[in-house]
Amino acid sequence: MSDENTVKYFMWDYQPNFRISIGDKAKGVFNLLDHRLAPSVFLVGVIDNEKDGKYPVAVEPDDCKYQPDIFREIKEQAKNLLAIDPEINTICVSSDGSHEITQKNQYNRMRLRAIRGAISNIIHRHDKYDGKISFCSSPVKVDDYWVCVILQLEREVYQSYYYLQKSTFKDRYVISVSLIDATVSKFLDECSEALKKPDPGASFVCIDREDEEIIRSAGSFLMYTPACQGQNVYGLHGLFEPCNIISSLKYEGTESIGEMIVSRKDHPNIEVVLQLRKPIWMGKYKAVRKLLEMSGRDISLLSDSASIYGLGKQIRQYDTTREDLFVIRFAKHDTWHLFHAEHDMMKVAYGQPSLPKNQINVEKVSSDISRIFIGIKPAETKNLLKLMEESTKQKHGTILIITSNAENEAIRLANQSMPIEPIQLSSEMLGLITSIDGAIMLSPSGICYAVGVILDGLATEKGDPSRGARYNSAVRYVQDKECTLAVIVSEDGDVDLVPNLMPLLSRKLLTTKIEELENMAKSEIDVKNFNELMSWFRNHQFYCSAEICNKINSLRVICEKKYKGGFFMILLPDIHPSIEMNESYFIE
Repeated sequence: MSDENTVKYFMWDYQPNFRISIGDKAKGVFNLLDHRLAPSVFLVGVIDNEKDGKYPVAVEPDDCKYQPDIFREIKEQAKNLLAIDPEINTICVSSDGSHEITQKNQYNRMRLRAIRGAISNIIHRHDKYDGKISFCSSPVKVDDYWVCVILQLEREVYQSYYYLQKSTFKDRYVISVSLIDATVSKFLDECSEALKKPDPGASFVCIDREDEEIIRSAGSFLMYTPACQGQNVYGLHGLFEPCNIISSLKYEGTESIGEMIVSRKDHPNIEVVLQLRKPIWMGKYKAVRKLLEMSGRDISLLSDSASIYGLGKQIRQYDTTREDLFVIRFAKHDTWHLFHAEHDMMKVAYGQPSLPKNQINVEKVSSDISRIFIGIKPAETKNLLKLMEESTKQKHGTILIITSNAENEAIRLANQSMPIEPIQLSSEMLGLITSIDGAIMLSPSGICYAVGVILDGLATEKGDPSRGARYNSAVRYVQDKECTLAVIVSEDGDVDLVPNLMPLLSRKLLTTKIEELENMAKSEIDVKNFNELMSWFRNHQFYCSAEICNKINSLRVICEKKYKGGFFMILLPDIHPSIEMNESYFIE
C-alpha cells in the first residue's frame, strides 16, 4: 500500500500517521503536567545498510527543520561514541559458559546507544538556539532504518521546575532528575514499543496507555531516585506504592500527616533520636502508618527505603550537591510530596502524580487580571499579585474574592460574613485574617470589605467532586458574576484561579487556518497536512463560534469524501463551540 512519492524521506508505510499519532499523545501527556511545555515530535531514521534510492538519513516530516544534511556525519560520530563506550572492553559470558550470543547482544546494545547518542548530540547543538530541549528514544529497526523518536519541549518551562543534577546512580544506573524527566523517559519507552509493532502507524492509536497511566508510571520511576540513596537493595521497589498506601490509611480516625527522611543509615546529616531494635519493613503499611503519628516538631521517620529503622532529624548543613537525602512529606489524606533540599519535586494525590504548581504564574495572572478588570492600573495589579503571593504562605489556605462589586457584595452577604470598615489590605493584615474560615472580599484596588465570608451560588456543572468544599464554593460563587476573580489557595499552597482564562489567540491565525481548510476542500487532499490541520482545530475549538464550528465540520466532511486512499486519514468527531468563548479571547 506504499506510495513512496508521497513522502520525500520515505522509511516505511504510515510514517506520517505514526508521527501525528504520537504527537497527539505527547500533547495529551505533557499538557497534564504543564501545557506551556508545548511538546512536539519528529522522527529520525538512520539506514542500516545503504541501498540505492534510499537516503542515508531520513526525517519525518519532510519539512522538519532538522534536515538530513545536518546528520551527514552521523555514522562517524556513532563510531567514535562506540569506541569510548564503558562496556567496550567488557566480556560477557552466558550461564552455559559460551559467550558468542551474549557478546553479540552486548555489542548491539552499545551500537544502538552510539546511534542514539550521535543523534542527540547533533540535535542538541541546534535546539539551544530556538529555546527547545530535545530527548531521543532508543533506535528501533523499522524496515531498512533505525528509527528514533525525538521529543522537544520548551526549555525555559522545563528548567523552571526544580531538577537534580545527577542522572545516574554510582555512575552506572540511570535515574530520573524530575517528574518531567521521568515522564519523558516513559513516553519515549512507549514510542519505542509502538515502533516495534508490525506496520507502526497502521492503526489509529499507536500508544494504548492512557495519559494518566503514563504519568503514574513516571512517578513510580522517579521514586527510584530517593530509593537508591537508601543503599538497601531490598528497597529498590521505588517507594511509590508504599507511600500511596500509607497516605491513604487513617490512624484512630486521623489523616496521614508527617514526614519521612530517606537516606543511607550512616548519613552525616541525620541524627537518630529513637532507634528501633528491629526495623519495620515498608510493606507493613499499618505499622509504618502508626509510627508516622510520632513524627512532627522536626522529628521524622528514618528510612533506608526498605524499612523504617528509627526516628530522627536533620543536623548540620546538608551539601545539596550530593543529592543523597530526600524527604517524603505526607500532607493530608491520600496526598504526599517528594522534596529535595526543600524543593518540591512531585505531588501525588490519590495515586496520581503532578508537578508542584508554580504558585503564582506572574505573567499569566497579570494578563488575566487585566482582562477581567478592564482599565486596572499597573500598581493595583502589582499589589494584587503581592497579596496572592502572601496568601500561598498561609497555613490553612484561603480564598480571595476580588470583585469590582466588593462593597455591595459585602453588604449583601453581611449575615454570612464579618463585614469590616474598608481597609487597604496589607500582607501583614492578610496573615491575620486568614486564620479564620471563610473568604476575604476585596476590590481590585486592594480594599478589603469583609472577612470570613461564606460564599453562596447555584450548583454548576463546572464543579469538581474530587476537589474540596473551598474550591467548589468559589466556583459556584463566581460562575454568574462579571468582573470577579477567585483565588483559591489549598492547605498545601496550590493555587487555582476561577475563572482560569484561556490564552489569547490571534484572530488572523484562526482565519488563516480556515482558509487553508477551504483550499484543501477545493483541491487534491494531502492527508498529512489535513490531519495536522484538523488536529489544530481540535486543540483550538474553544475559540470557534457555532458558525465557525459548523463551517469547519462541513469542510472536513468534504475533504474526507474526496480522499482517494493511501495513508490512513485520522477521522475526528465534530468540533463544538464553548459557551465561555467571547470576543475578549482574540487579539488582532
